[in-house]
Amino acid sequence: HAFCINRIVGDSTRGVTAVATANGLILFDAAARAQQVLTHEQGLIASHVTDVLLTPGGMTIATPAGITIVDDSGMRSLYAFHGLVNNHVYTLAAAGSKTLAGTLGGISVLDGDRPGVRYTTANSALKHNWITAIVNAGAEQFVGTYGGGIMRLTANGLESVESDPNQARFEVNPNAMLVVGDRVYAGTLGRGLYVYDRANGRGRFTAAGLPSGNVTALAARDGVLYIGTDNGLVKVAQGDIAQ
Repeated sequence: HAFCINRIVGDSTRGVTAVATANGLILFDAAARAQQVLTHEQGLIASHVTDVLLTPGGMTIATPAGITIVDDSGMRSLYAFHGLVNNHVYTLAAAGSKTLAGTLGGISVLDGDRPGVRYTTANSALKHNWITAIVNAGAEQFVGTYGGGIMRLTANGLESVESDPNQARFEVNPNAMLVVGDRVYAGTLGRGLYVYDRANGRGRFTAAGLPSGNVTALAARDGVLYIGTDNGLVKVAQGDIAQ
């Protein structure tokens, strides 16, 4: 099952690592031993898992057919019939007591297991309904889209981080976003790494030193940024990425 991996999420306090794959969700213990595999046969709405959000009482699992919530009461699934803006869910993020689900048709805000507010191109400033990544940055979230660049979600709604429309048109790869300090990093399709400085409100693209302009994954640790591409992995000191 541990191939075609879409997302890896760890919780050191629980000693659990959840690996979302195209073949199910694999749960590893602190010693990296696979303890359980969840697929459609075990109750997921679909075996193809695109993202997973570990919660204090369980987990929320994203799939192309909807969302499955796992907690002490068992498993239950949500999809468009229940009010989800679109069945195909690419990314999940916690926003206080709520959960944001980025889908092919926009953003759904879940209050527990009840879909509520939704953001689409029809009712908000969202530039593209295809949502590929959502990351938290304090009290706000940054939203990556496939074709409309990055947007900021605050209590007042969605707003673009770029004033130049041409600069704002790019594809963010699924879950290839990261916030470290005042910087938001996004892996793009063909344009390398997008770096947005929250302090001065400026963003730029960089492909220096990358083996490919298609950046598919990002991680950071101890001042080092790890950049996954479709032609290999690069690690670089965050201070060496010019802004």
